[in-house]
Amino acid sequence: MNIRLEEIVKEIETARSELIQTVSDVDEASTAARRDPGQWSIGEILHHLVLMERLVTTLLERQIPRARDRGVGADTKTESLVHSLDWYSIETVAQKLTAPQSVVPSPGLTRSELLSQLADSRANLMRAISQADGIDLSQLQFPHPVLGRLDMYGWILFVGKHERRHKAQIARVKGA
Repeated sequence: MNIRLEEIVKEIETARSELIQTVSDVDEASTAARRDPGQWSIGEILHHLVLMERLVTTLLERQIPRARDRGVGADTKTESLVHSLDWYSIETVAQKLTAPQSVVPSPGLTRSELLSQLADSRANLMRAISQADGIDLSQLQFPHPVLGRLDMYGWILFVGKHERRHKAQIARVKGA
């Protein structure tokens, strides 16, 4: 794994660890409870994160064979990409956005099911990332519905930034 991807993986792993810590004291009833009728429960937020990570994994899994077929080689650059999405303020924006239908969560999943799905979605993403070894992910691009065209480094990094955004949302729901 190249140095830029290693750094992004560390970043998303840190974000996941922070997310899990944030929900570690949330019981089953609080997982399902909605603070307000138009807002997601903590469980729905977690399910949304699972769906988003699955989407990014699928995108990466589809891009890798295409990149190999096109002869995309290894990334030789070493500059950090960890702050490449900072100007979007993904983590700090409190403005409510409408999620695309593909990542709208389902209610009713238990805390245990959600934590298991989070673990599974992360394992699948990590497996896809390992398959990308030797490919310059900056050469693989796909549009994001809000942020515009992102390369696959950006999409992977987005997973962590997006989790931090929703970690803050969970903290607000817990505090209510």
